[in-house]
Amino acid sequence: MNEDDFDALVRAVDERMLALGEWCDPARLFGVRMRDDGFVLVPFWSGVAREIPYALRPPDGCAAIALETAGWAASLDTIAEFGRPSLCPDRRRIHTTTLVYGDAGIDVTVLTADGDAPQLLRGGVGVVPERLRAVWARRRRSA
Repeated sequence: MNEDDFDALVRAVDERMLALGEWCDPARLFGVRMRDDGFVLVPFWSGVAREIPYALRPPDGCAAIALETAGWAASLDTIAEFGRPSLCPDRRRIHTTTLVYGDAGIDVTVLTADGDAPQLLRGGVGVVPERLRAVWARRRRSA
């Protein structure tokens, strides 16, 4: 699969995640297994994204892993005043689906904020992308 194929895949995975509905945990992690007729999601962890265990291993046979999260976003000006995005009067609900794939642990994210079209983002930086890459690096590779 090439980069365009993975862009299409993350959009399809995002649509599937939205159709699943919300769970009680703020983040959930899935293995993505390819099938002749599309893909299947294999749940293997849920919790707080910044606490994904580094030693976690994806299920066998996955072409990628996918993390779904949701939360609040607000302008930096109002966050400075109110402390957290969820407390800001201009807050907006956001939803993200991040796919990590390939030998280098490439990431691509679909970010959707209430009222906006989904955006495709690459090259995530920080604790969560680092943890996702660590999990992906622990996968069993086919012989």
